[in-house]
Amino acid sequence: MFTILGAGATFIGMAICEKRGWLDLDYEKVETIIKIGMGAGITGSLLYFILKLSGMFL
Repeated sequence: MFTILGAGATFIGMAICEKRGWLDLDYEKVETIIKIGMGAGITGSLLYFILKLSGMFL
């Protein structure tokens, strides 16, 4: 759920910045942002899952 919200916020932020002229996006920049965001979301979800598992057995 948090990953989806984070990705949505990233895309909305990119759209707003592009519309205002703050960013000059091309395919490579968007691909890099998406890969970093996906990696961060997966890592965060995995760490949260591990935290919940470790708390379950205490």
